[in-house]
Amino acid sequence: MSYQDRVRCWVTEVFGDESLRNVQERAMRFIEEAIELTQVCEVPQERVHRMVNYVFSRSVGEAQQEMGGCLVTLYALSSCLNVSAEEALEMELTRIQIPEAKDRIRQRQNEKYEALLAEHGCKQ
Repeated sequence: MSYQDRVRCWVTEVFGDESLRNVQERAMRFIEEAIELTQVCEVPQERVHRMVNYVFSRSVGEAQQEMGGCLVTLYALSSCLNVSAEEALEMELTRIQIPEAKDRIRQRQNEKYEALLAEHGCKQ
């Protein structure tokens, strides 16, 4: 089974098919992880904000090309950090299969969702 298939099955199991198909939710999870990786690399928050503003000032790209760009830059960063991208992925897939990890991940996702609702004055 490919890595993509393994991840698809995991997301469906942990969050459901609706979450898997929610493009904005998946994109926000991606940006959250990317920002956390950026923190590890000690990029200042202000620089990240400037990059967000720069990107959103430009025209929208094509999904497949941008996905390819994400993967190329992730592999380049992996090389720079002397980290095997494939080993990191395998380790994370192993970690998130543990039942306790699945429960914690679901709980964190629910907490983020509730915080978002509260931020906008909504009730569940």
